[in-house]
Amino acid sequence: MKIMTARRKLAVAAIGLVILVSFLRAQSAEIRYEGFRIVDEEGTVRVDRTQSVRFGIIGNDIKGLTIRLDAATKDLTFKESRDVPKDGSNFAKWFAKECHDLTSVDGTPFTHEPFLIGAYAGLSPSLTAEYALHAALNEVADKLGLPMPERTFVIYGAEKKPIYEFFCYPADPKKGPAKGPTP
Repeated sequence: MKIMTARRKLAVAAIGLVILVSFLRAQSAEIRYEGFRIVDEEGTVRVDRTQSVRFGIIGNDIKGLTIRLDAATKDLTFKESRDVPKDGSNFAKWFAKECHDLTSVDGTPFTHEPFLIGAYAGLSPSLTAEYALHAALNEVADKLGLPMPERTFVIYGAEKKPIYEFFCYPADPKKGPAKGPTP
């Protein structure tokens, strides 16, 4: 009888361990995203696939952020990212993460257009029907013949005006980086 009780306890402990390991793997699994710039020129919206953003999300952290812009001589990243303070501002309604301190990915000197001085960025949470800008983003995606993006990444200038907006989609790990939407 005692052997049966010990076996049951061991089985329950093993199941608990499997559940814990599965949970930890899920928390540490990286989700890779790739986004392409959405350009609005006098009401005409188009996709610019030459300007892009790539990053991973592990748990609540942004990893491997790489930004390719025509306005810079190298691929860029932000040194710092943090949760957006819940202060009731529009920025807090639109974004889960904010990024600061623009630099080159390789840490070496680069040049860029003056409007990028003091730039910062916001990364939206996963977009759901409850997201504040869901209807507007869905309308733009429809105009472009694209699915609703899973996230947006927006770079702002020092004047707090958006300069670049990227629609971000999960990259297919089996096929490599997303090829991007077709304009």
